[in-house]
Amino acid sequence: MIVNTNRLHWSTSVHDHGEVREMPWQAVMVVAGMGVVFTVAAGYRLLRERALRSNGKRTLAQVVDQDEHFHGTGGGVGARNRSQDPGQPTKRPWSVSTNDRGLVQTPIVEFTTADGETIRTRSAVSSNVSSAIPGRVMTVYYNPANPSEVAIVGHGLATLRLFLVIGIVLLAAAVAMVTASTETIENVAPLLAPFVLGAALLGVGGYGISRVWELRRRGVVAEGTVVGETTSSTREGMTLHHPVVRFSVHTGHEIETASQRGRVARRAHTGEHVRVRYHPNDPYRMLLVGDGARPLFWIFALAGIVVLALGTVITGYILTN
Repeated sequence: MIVNTNRLHWSTSVHDHGEVREMPWQAVMVVAGMGVVFTVAAGYRLLRERALRSNGKRTLAQVVDQDEHFHGTGGGVGARNRSQDPGQPTKRPWSVSTNDRGLVQTPIVEFTTADGETIRTRSAVSSNVSSAIPGRVMTVYYNPANPSEVAIVGHGLATLRLFLVIGIVLLAAAVAMVTASTETIENVAPLLAPFVLGAALLGVGGYGISRVWELRRRGVVAEGTVVGETTSSTREGMTLHHPVVRFSVHTGHEIETASQRGRVARRAHTGEHVRVRYHPNDPYRMLLVGDGARPLFWIFALAGIVVLALGTVITGYILTN
């Protein structure tokens, strides 16, 4: 083993088709370590979410607040907990700063168990973009032995799956760095990068758009009245206004819930009559008629398509020449 003390770079001589090349073990360990962390953390949480949905108690819960973590500016590690919830402090209120102010949201829900106990707790999954806005009623599954552990339907799964995919890709990259020849790495790695990036962007954007399309395809239209509003925050710190609408569902029951789509400028005011579209299996999942997916999802999807198209063209050109 060769230790270069000037650059603190560990390398090992590896025979590659009769030639000797230096293996950057420090880089391999970093990539593999990140892959293990992403895969294990996301995989474990996905298993817990699945277990709660299979064996937990189902009930309705109201989102009462968002635990918002802001990281600082100028690099470093920092946190800020803006939640007004008087309960236990956030267990993991940290995020890494990259010079821009970022926002991570964790919904706080309140519900009553089958034993009549009122529970207020946080989701175990945080996200930059969340449809669990304050005032919305959502379906949750809770652990009867520990009611504070909940899985919120419609929140978190996409984030966990994305992190799981990232972890698997990193592990595959680490294996390739060890087993593949230098020529293969030099030729294949630049070609894979746009496909991985494009797929990630298209996956995030496509998920947000598909949720709205599903509601448009399966949703039921009803007449309602705006009775108030709630607000949420974007990653950039902008305040979005979500109208709270009272309407009757197909079963005859009257409910109040906030629209999933928020806008910087108020679209509807208190007392105004509006048309809503709600999901027949989850009436609290509602949008005003005419509302679509957030522009951010369209930007991600279009960017993903462009990156994938460029990657395909470049790959085709390289392979044919």
